[in-house]
Amino acid sequence: MIRHQRVLVGLSGTEADRPLVSYARMMADLGFARHYHFVHVLTPARMADEAQSEAQVFKLCENLVGEVFVPCAPEVSSSCHVLTGVRVDALIEFVTLQRCDTALLGHRKSRGGQRSLAKRMAMIAPCSVWLVPEGAPISISEIMVPIDFSDHAADAVTVASAIASAAGLSECLATHVFTDPSTISYDEQVDEIRRNEQKAFELFIAPVDSHGVKVSPAFVKGNNVAGTLLHAAKQHGSDLLVMNTRGRSRSASILLGSVTSQVMVDSPIAILVLKHFGAMMNLFQALQQSHLWTRPNPKTN
Repeated sequence: MIRHQRVLVGLSGTEADRPLVSYARMMADLGFARHYHFVHVLTPARMADEAQSEAQVFKLCENLVGEVFVPCAPEVSSSCHVLTGVRVDALIEFVTLQRCDTALLGHRKSRGGQRSLAKRMAMIAPCSVWLVPEGAPISISEIMVPIDFSDHAADAVTVASAIASAAGLSECLATHVFTDPSTISYDEQVDEIRRNEQKAFELFIAPVDSHGVKVSPAFVKGNNVAGTLLHAAKQHGSDLLVMNTRGRSRSASILLGSVTSQVMVDSPIAILVLKHFGAMMNLFQALQQSHLWTRPNPKTN
């Protein structure tokens, strides 16, 4: 599959990290990356209230990683880190300095909220974000790629099919949500829309490297694109969504598309939000942008 070099895994420093560390091991066994940085951030607001010292937190993380993260590939390595500061700033600085390709983050149901840390990382960080909500399957058996027939969607299909190939899957699903503005829809009209969708898909998929994996199209009607995608993913038994971020603005910050943002908030399954080739910003740009999105004590997991 597409070989990355470094993955950051965000830890909460508690036993609740176990499923996320297990997910990281699965990624390693699929050959996703060579090195995994397991990182916990002690925030200024909580450092005075922490019952354990930085060294103790490090030991807890190290013990859990040593117990759970035992990848089968001998070339895969790992390291543990405890940082201090505002979480989003500390994580962005870390992924930038370490040139991480992906940030693997969890989100516990008890936290509620809008999964703000993962969204901010997807907006600002110079790497892809792989979000694994609590309770999501620790497996990859069915991958769905939302598409809009753009070049960015083509990149997402390439990455998704590479993951599918590494996971031993023969197929992944490319889903396009279309809308019908008509007040009254006729079967013939919907059939014509689907024929046009099929033609557009054939042109779209022809140049895409699918790594020997069959990319099957699904054309779904719906006005709420994010909700329609998640419903389709549930119907097809998908356990991974692969989506793209939206371009680069004139100010050099990475923008998150509204559909991708909403799917990140609502998805009960893992979602990989891709940053595309050339998205790496330098450290100064990343830190300059991050303060605009910082809120007090955002949660890592």
